Amino acid sequence: NSNRASVSHLHRQLYGRLYPVLLVKTDGSTVRLRYGEPRRILTLPLDSSTLPEAERRARLRRRFPGRPKAGTEETFEGIDLGTYRRFWKK
Repeated sequence: NSNRASVSHLHRQLYGRLYPVLLVKTDGSTVRLRYGEPRRILTLPLDSSTLPEAERRARLRRRFPGRPKAGTEETFEGIDLGTYRRFWKK
C-alpha cells in the first residue's frame, strides 16, 4: 500500500536514490539513465580486439607511456660564482 510509508517507516536496508547520468556507448551514441552514484558521464569500455592494428597500438601507447628520457644534468663549471657572491649570507 502506498500509504504505509506515511504511517510508519519503510523497512529497507538501503534507500534508493538514483541520479541522472549520461551513458556513452562504444559507438559514440549516448543514453540518459538513472544511476546509483552521482556522476555526470559513464563510458563503456572499448573492445580492443575489434580495432584496426594501428589504432590499437596507438591506444596502448597512450595508455602506457614509456619511461621519461633522462635529460642532461646541469653543471656549474661554466658559471662564475664570484658574480653571485653578494647574494650569499655572511
